[in-house]
Amino acid sequence: MHDNDKLRRAFGSFMTGVTVVTTADVDGTPIGFTANSFTSVSMDPPLLLVCPGKHVASYDVFGTTTHFAVSILSEGQEAISNNFASGPEDRFSNVSWQRDNHGVPVIDGACATFSCRVHDRVEAGDHMILIGHIEHVECFDKPGLGYSSNGYFSLSQEQRADTSGAHDIKSITGAIIKCDDHILVCEKDGRLSLPVIEQQDRNGARSAMQQLLETHQLNAELGPVYSIYDDPHSNRHYTFFLVNAADTSAGGLGRFIPITALDPTQFDDNAMSVMMARFATEVRNKVFGLYIGDVDSGDVHH
Repeated sequence: MHDNDKLRRAFGSFMTGVTVVTTADVDGTPIGFTANSFTSVSMDPPLLLVCPGKHVASYDVFGTTTHFAVSILSEGQEAISNNFASGPEDRFSNVSWQRDNHGVPVIDGACATFSCRVHDRVEAGDHMILIGHIEHVECFDKPGLGYSSNGYFSLSQEQRADTSGAHDIKSITGAIIKCDDHILVCEKDGRLSLPVIEQQDRNGARSAMQQLLETHQLNAELGPVYSIYDDPHSNRHYTFFLVNAADTSAGGLGRFIPITALDPTQFDDNAMSVMMARFATEVRNKVFGLYIGDVDSGDVHH
């Protein structure tokens, strides 16, 4: 017997793109759900597959439809993904979309769309393997939206962030380490800070943070970049990551406190204080963004 939670975490650690799978019922009503179980199958003939789960309200419709579509979401379409994952019943009212030649909805702004007729269906446990024969494809020059370990990520934004900053300033890598509803903080003289490490080489911020986690033997998974900013006053460049810890063993870095007890004003650095205020808000809203800027101003890329 396997542990369902462990299996779910293991599946979730595989980094994927994000898609919205759509069709229309017999009355032409648009139907769709968010899926990362999308796979290319064949070039000749052109086939792909998706796997609707039996928990999906539209499962029976996908079990009888003759046509469906897949829209691969692009960077910045996290809200669309959330909308089709757990949004309102009328999910299409908040989204820009259009119908293909068979009346099936496709999402505007996606980086690629596929219009398919059903090639085959296979019952597989609590899911259906729905294989589509691609009849029409559109591809746009946009970076895709990524998903891993219960969080979105943007490779193009992270790559720009990880290599940004002047070479003549110190590069500091830090982590927001979260375990369930707790966060790891360091404390000195009644003031808080986050775990940080100075980059000693040019391998990048991600390698530096991985080194920190391994040095302190933390049972934690390194997630996406969360905040990148320059501090011209201290001549430092900061990169902070989100990290998911499996337990509250702090490895000598500090201690875990409840996120609800987090007081951003207790942090000894103003930029860190502002960042943690944003983090507390985003935890409540369950929507995270990537900040790029400096200690005074910047942009949050959702």
